[in-house]
Amino acid sequence: MLINCDLGKETQVVKQLQALDYVKEVQATNGVYDVIAKLESENENLAEIIRQQIQKIKPVTSVLTLESE
Repeated sequence: MLINCDLGKETQVVKQLQALDYVKEVQATNGVYDVIAKLESENENLAEIIRQQIQKIKPVTSVLTLESE
């Protein structure tokens, strides 16, 4: 998942994502996107998790989801 957030809020977003069980890796980046995260779940619908939890993090402005099996 590629995430954009408000200027200077990358560390805050990374910390909030690290607290979520299904987030396996997360890092702040330089470039077009501010944060990159890897999510994994065998039982839960990740699309719902993204909509209900990640997109509601206040500094998050947009997300781009890349899915693989």
